[in-house]
Amino acid sequence: MRYLNFALALTALSLTQCTSLSLEECRDNDWYATGLADGNRGVTATQLNQYQQDCREFNLRVDAAQWQQGYQQGLISYCLPENGYRVGLAGESYYGVCSNNQFVERYNQGHEQYLVNKRLAEIADRLNAIDSEISSINNKLNNLTDKAELLKQKNILLNEKNHLLDERRRLRQEDIRFEFRF
Repeated sequence: MRYLNFALALTALSLTQCTSLSLEECRDNDWYATGLADGNRGVTATQLNQYQQDCREFNLRVDAAQWQQGYQQGLISYCLPENGYRVGLAGESYYGVCSNNQFVERYNQGHEQYLVNKRLAEIADRLNAIDSEISSINNKLNNLTDKAELLKQKNILLNEKNHLLDERRRLRQEDIRFEFRF
């Protein structure tokens, strides 16, 4: 069991890097565990072709049946509807590996929420920048006699800030109305 956990960790680590498999990885790989990890991550079945190509360079063969068995088992976990929501919410890509529509529906819901959250973060960042600019303008206003141009810049920033606050309020209200159905 300890070897299996190590193999899964090693496989996951090696697959996150865009490198080919080494001689040792091809020779010593637990192809079931590799397939399981790939299925759990929702990668496409074409990943097997890459392994085969990598190992062919060392005149080694991938145990495709073992990989496929592990891959199918991993997809069972990956394709659960609640995982679809998690994958979408994390902003991860979906490669069309699940045959059930519930996964896709939940992925789309999660992805929509991800986009809302991303926009809220962008708004928060811009609001902070606007507040900083307004503060800077206020400091300059206190030190200048000709304030007309700075007041104009300040009003433009205040208008943008109000627009962003309204958008953020609207996005948060839409979020409150978001409903889950299982």
